[in-house]
Amino acid sequence: METIEFEPGQEIIKEGEEAQYIYMLKSGKIKVQLGLYEFVISDNNPEVFGLEALVGEKYTETCTTVENSKLICCNSSEFMEIYGKTEVSKKALESFMRRTAKVLGWI
Repeated sequence: METIEFEPGQEIIKEGEEAQYIYMLKSGKIKVQLGLYEFVISDNNPEVFGLEALVGEKYTETCTTVENSKLICCNSSEFMEIYGKTEVSKKALESFMRRTAKVLGWI
């Protein structure tokens, strides 16, 4: 697990790439694109993204920095060991499911 700094406009993950890491926003803003659905997450309401790494799938979202940002980066085993039985993992999964449901037109 490490903290990584990104400058504005840097792509963190890209839809279709093999998912290797899970990211948690510490500071800054990130634009998330999932199909035609696009939104910005910020350190005011931080989110976890890249959960596809938990199941060995390809990323379904593209995430790009909007401003200087710091993110915690970890692999799936680190995430599960530290956050697996906490509210962090529960909220991350709920948020991911909500984003996917919106794109599919379910909500």
